[in-house]
Amino acid sequence: MKPWMKRVAKWVGYPLFFLVTFVLFAYWTFPWDRVRDYLVQEVENPMRGGRRVPSGYELEIVDLSPSWVTGVDLTGVRLVKLPTEPDERPVDVTFETVHARVGLLAAIVGDLDVDFEAVVAGGDIEGHFEQSGESLAFDVDLQNVNLRRISILRSYLPLPMQAKLSGHVDLALGEQPSEAAGSIDLRLEGLKIGDGQAKLAIEGLGDGVTVDEIDAGDVTIEAVVENGVLNLRRFQGRGADLELGGSGELRLMRPFELSRADVLLRARFTDAYKEKSDRTRALFSLVDLQPRLRSFKTSDGALQLRIAGTLAGRVTTRGAGGEPAPGGGG
Repeated sequence: MKPWMKRVAKWVGYPLFFLVTFVLFAYWTFPWDRVRDYLVQEVENPMRGGRRVPSGYELEIVDLSPSWVTGVDLTGVRLVKLPTEPDERPVDVTFETVHARVGLLAAIVGDLDVDFEAVVAGGDIEGHFEQSGESLAFDVDLQNVNLRRISILRSYLPLPMQAKLSGHVDLALGEQPSEAAGSIDLRLEGLKIGDGQAKLAIEGLGDGVTVDEIDAGDVTIEAVVENGVLNLRRFQGRGADLELGGSGELRLMRPFELSRADVLLRARFTDAYKEKSDRTRALFSLVDLQPRLRSFKTSDGALQLRIAGTLAGRVTTRGAGGEPAPGGGG
């Protein structure tokens, strides 16, 4: 080796060796347990209005370990929705594995740029998430997520539901709600509603009525977000027992739970389902006997309801049998 090359190797090689060694030891000895604790804190007690408040959720992470330099692997991730009433039971969703990789350049300037993959309920979720100040964007693909295995959904649905969810969600939310834009394209394969045991709460009927399982077939959901308004362009499904339709909008607000919905849903049951059992015959007889329920019935025998209000809980549901069917039909 020439003398000048030895001098260059001395002045470049030693600092480079130190830098590589420092990075490796820092990586191997990094307190990953603290990262796990930080994630748990941000989910269970997020910062709102300058102080931390309970979110109503618990997060459990069995293991968090590094993956190369900018990634982490998590196993046994369980998100639990805590009960709000004495007779409620906690419900949860479990992610078998989660892999996330953080963009270093974004992190240097204080932003968040994350690519992620997760295995949940027998399906896969992967995508990209960005956050800069109050603006955020996410692009997510879902494949064969079994909704029946996500018990946390039961707290938001009037009846148990099973289906496999696939599709794509691409949303960008700016500092102002009116800046939101994007699209949603989802498919529910083999949708079934009810299980013959759970009861549907109906006003004036005590603790509700038991609903036999309903085969709603495959359902397509398409929506476009423009100028802060999510427009439901297509909500359509057809199964052995039920034909579904819907249209409406969700006006996005900050915080998200203040967003206001106005949606019209239509359900047309087959004669075979109406005569399926004594229970179904009694259920549809109620539609003609109860004045409030008669307002849901259309001239062609379908049922229509309008859902309006904020996601925070001030939602009203009323019969809309006299309104045009979703999509402009009669």
